[in-house]
This record gives sequence, C-alpha cells and structure tokens, in this order.
Amino acid sequence: MIKPLFLSLMFIINIVGILGNSMISPSNAQNTTEINKIQINPSSVNILKIIQDNEPLIEVEYQSDAMVVLKGDEDLLLISNGTLAPFWHAIDIVKKQGYSLEHFTESGAGSQGNPTRIYAILEK
Repeated sequence: MIKPLFLSLMFIINIVGILGNSMISPSNAQNTTEINKIQINPSSVNILKIIQDNEPLIEVEYQSDAMVVLKGDEDLLLISNGTLAPFWHAIDIVKKQGYSLEHFTESGAGSQGNPTRIYAILEK
C-alpha cells in the first residue's frame, strides 16, 4: 500500500517539476513572444482596426512590428465592387504605416470549393 502511494506521489512531483520548468514566471512575462531567441513584438499600430474601419472585406491574417499579411477573397471583391481596388487600397493604408509591399500572391483554383484568395505580404 505504501509503495503505490509513494510511486503516485513521485509521479505527481515529477509532473509538477516538468510543468514548473516549462512555465514562464510572471516577472519574465512580457507582451512579446520569444522563439529561438527571435523576439516578435506586437505591432504598436492596430492595423486590423484600421483595415476593418476602411476596407471591411479585407482580412489581416498576421500583424507584427515587422510584417503584415493581408488576405482578400477575389470572388467576394469582384462581386461586391467589380474590381480588386479595395485590396489595393488596404495595401496603401498599410504602406502609410511604414511597411512596403514585398510579395503579392494568390491561392486557389477560382472554384466554389476552392476560391481564389489573394495575399499581400508587407514588411518594414
């Protein structure tokens, strides 16, 4: 009876020790993410809010101080506006925040099950 209880307690102590070592202490916690010693700081400007207020059909897929990724659904843009102008306007809005257009790409086959999506990657 004592041996199973002892093993159970040792197991719990090991789990707590492993979890304790992997947790971040509150004194070290910041509003940043560290991955392999590369810090990714959240953007100081809320690009998502700016885009939602100006071009609600465009999505902000990713945002940081160094990069913004915009996504648009080509069919939705063409049906709603007859043009991709809202996407280019969203790019111009992000460029005014100091980013520059690095890549423009699309994915999908233009079908109902696999619509064409357009992406813009902007970097500082």
